[in-house]
Amino acid sequence: MHSYSKIYQALLEQIKSGVLQEGDLIPRELDLSAQYGVSRPTVRQALNLLVSEGYLRRVRGRGSYVTKPKVLQRYTQFIESYNYEMEKKGLAPLTKVLEISLTYPSETVQTHLDIPADRKIVKLQRLRSVSENGVGKPIILTTVYFPYDLIPDVFTYDFEKQSFYDILSRHGVEVKRGTRLLEIKALYKEKAALFGLPDGSPCHYISSVGYDEAGRPVEYSENYYPADRNTFIIEIVK
Repeated sequence: MHSYSKIYQALLEQIKSGVLQEGDLIPRELDLSAQYGVSRPTVRQALNLLVSEGYLRRVRGRGSYVTKPKVLQRYTQFIESYNYEMEKKGLAPLTKVLEISLTYPSETVQTHLDIPADRKIVKLQRLRSVSENGVGKPIILTTVYFPYDLIPDVFTYDFEKQSFYDILSRHGVEVKRGTRLLEIKALYKEKAALFGLPDGSPCHYISSVGYDEAGRPVEYSENYYPADRNTFIIEIVK
């Protein structure tokens, strides 16, 4: 079992069994790191997953508290309405690669991918649009980060025409599940300019982690959806 998964499972069991109850403050990251003999980024990965599933909530300057799981966070699928609209109206999706580069992970990326600071990653940023009367209208700015060794020939692919997940699959990596965090943010400077919107324009922000069959995180993405161009249908699955 992956190191962060052990911590996740241990804390989840304590919560479900009642050892840790709603309102309880869980041990500090530093203490959990020492207890399980792992790095703090690894501990943070486990806590992030529990937060995303609604079992923990963070209070700045105080720590993480046990809370009731939010059903919608665990059993909700997000379906972008523009997919349906494009099919219905015959609109063609367009993709422009803004950046594809080899780099090292930030602390945020290290945490979400559970990797060390010296493991090379690929940053792939794309602007997705739909064609309206021959003119592309940007609807999503998406940036995905993944370990370079998953796709060592990554720079030979055309990500304006080819699917990232299809290419992962070619290399024997299948994303079997994911976690998503939805927030409301405002667009500023370069991001606002990419959409042709004024500073402060609202957007849906979704960060996502994709996991393979063994439960290992293989990709982390950050996605901006302008609120005036995207709506979501929320499907509750029992």
